[in-house]
Amino acid sequence: MTLDFLSLAYFLCLAASLGFIAVIFFAFRKASRAVKHGVIFALMAFNILQHLLKSQIWPHLWGAGFGLQNTAYNVCATLILFSPFVYLSKGVMRDGLVYVGTAGPLLAIVVPFWFQGQPLFQWEVLRFYVCHVLLIATSVLPALWGLHKLSYRRFAGIPLFFFGILIVIVFNTVVCYAAGMVDNSAPLYDVLYQNNPCWLMHPAPPAGFEWTQTVLETLSPPMFLPTAEHSYIPLLWYAMPMYLGIALLALLIGIAVDRKRFAADVKRFFTNAPSEGGNV
Repeated sequence: MTLDFLSLAYFLCLAASLGFIAVIFFAFRKASRAVKHGVIFALMAFNILQHLLKSQIWPHLWGAGFGLQNTAYNVCATLILFSPFVYLSKGVMRDGLVYVGTAGPLLAIVVPFWFQGQPLFQWEVLRFYVCHVLLIATSVLPALWGLHKLSYRRFAGIPLFFFGILIVIVFNTVVCYAAGMVDNSAPLYDVLYQNNPCWLMHPAPPAGFEWTQTVLETLSPPMFLPTAEHSYIPLLWYAMPMYLGIALLALLIGIAVDRKRFAADVKRFFTNAPSEGGNV
């Protein structure tokens, strides 16, 4: 069975992924808050262990050693490693975990272009779905269970949370480069350019998604795009369109799930009533 986009294998994997999250949700929906928190941390702990020990847990990686792939080398890996600490925080950090921690891995399993045309039954595919589904579950379930209440007022900080992850990824790569955990025979810039996490250094759309690059470049200031003097300016080349896009999505989702507070704020705005303030 081959994992092609919109194939039987594709829909089976997608159904199994969403089905797992649904089972966990309904199984513990009526549990106490303490039990729900325990479930979240248990899933996070397992995901962290499988990430750090992937060369031992997954047979195809045996003997690969500890390298960049075991660290915070991309958005999902960073969230897996830091999600327990973010989960213990408040405000925009928790909102960011819900939004980015759900959208990032969900996009990965909806568009698994890494495995197009590959056999479904292989360890790498299983590992891919396990880590991403666990990340989705631990990100969205706290909101669905009422352990964390999203606020539409915090929408402007969600893109900054995302950009913060990108900065962590760059720092992680620099540390791995200095420690010799990746090939440091090439210049650091070339290593970053080749790894290119989340299009940090330059656009890299998969086949069929070239339009995304066109949209981003259209909305990006020309000074950050390639010229005769320089290539794409890292991060800044798509900072503006990504900020606007993420903030808009966060606002729309926030309004949908925080309808009462949004309606109350709109009413106060048009009646000039004093704001509740403070609690955002």
